[in-house]
Amino acid sequence: MVQARQISVYAAAALSGRSVNGRELALGTMRRTIAAYHGIDGQPGWVFSINRTGRPVDSKRDLYSHAFVLFALAWVMRLEHAPEFEEAVEATLDFLDKAFVDPVNGGLWDCLPRPDALRRQNPHMHLFEAYIALFETTGRADVLERGHRLRDLAVKRFIDFETGALREYFLDDWRVYPAPGKGSVEPGHLFEWAWLLRRWQTASGEDQSAVVERLMALAISAGLDVERGRIVDEIGEDGSLRRATSRSWPHAEALKSLMTETAINRHPPDPLAAAILSRLLEVYCRPDLGGGWIDHVDAEDQALASVMPASTLYHLYFGIDALSN
Repeated sequence: MVQARQISVYAAAALSGRSVNGRELALGTMRRTIAAYHGIDGQPGWVFSINRTGRPVDSKRDLYSHAFVLFALAWVMRLEHAPEFEEAVEATLDFLDKAFVDPVNGGLWDCLPRPDALRRQNPHMHLFEAYIALFETTGRADVLERGHRLRDLAVKRFIDFETGALREYFLDDWRVYPAPGKGSVEPGHLFEWAWLLRRWQTASGEDQSAVVERLMALAISAGLDVERGRIVDEIGEDGSLRRATSRSWPHAEALKSLMTETAINRHPPDPLAAAILSRLLEVYCRPDLGGGWIDHVDAEDQALASVMPASTLYHLYFGIDALSN
């Protein structure tokens, strides 16, 4: 289902005029994805993966994947408001409401069936992103209300308002895992939530400055080498370094967040953005890669993998695109 991310990229590229065949790719792949993944095992929702012959390989229902399906549908509906896309949106929203929503503790389940006893903020973040995009496309009040519930969950459960720490893992009742004060924090997600909350501010009219400022402050002070523009993979709730490795996508999310803050506050461009962009282009998206990217480097910036994850394109495209808006 990672192709849902690619659909959104090609739709956005088509709308911006950057891709001559982006419209055809986005619409055609969305229709193929609906036919190949949606309920093909006779059950509601989207299967996780299929093989080359179109048979399901993994029929689990994954919240992360459903979030990106909605995100992709929001983007292709800006190209063509087709009935089949509207039907897919309705079916997906209905399935999420009936099967995934936890009526007791709030939020949604990560996956059905559940692979473990943990709950994660990350799929909720991307569902929040999808609801915002879908609201921007359709103007639907019910979608905005779903987004409101996720925003409240983030501020009440995911984020420590005093420190700005966004915790990653929780137990069923949203207690921090493994324990309060011991949670995992990813600087890339601090930037990403800051950007999404500003998007939410635009959609809802509700000022998010207080929580955004705390997220940004922790990301910059504990997760970013301001001289090199280098963002680490993980810190603790207290800001201590846990993993000095560095992935490409947090740099793209930081660009989106910094450029949004510049626009909202009407400040000159933040010099941090220039340092982060320089690193993104020199370390991860080097010219010799011919448009490709390195996903992950170690503490000395040596590549950790020889593969190029397709999922990273979504981060890089929208991150670099933020510089032109």
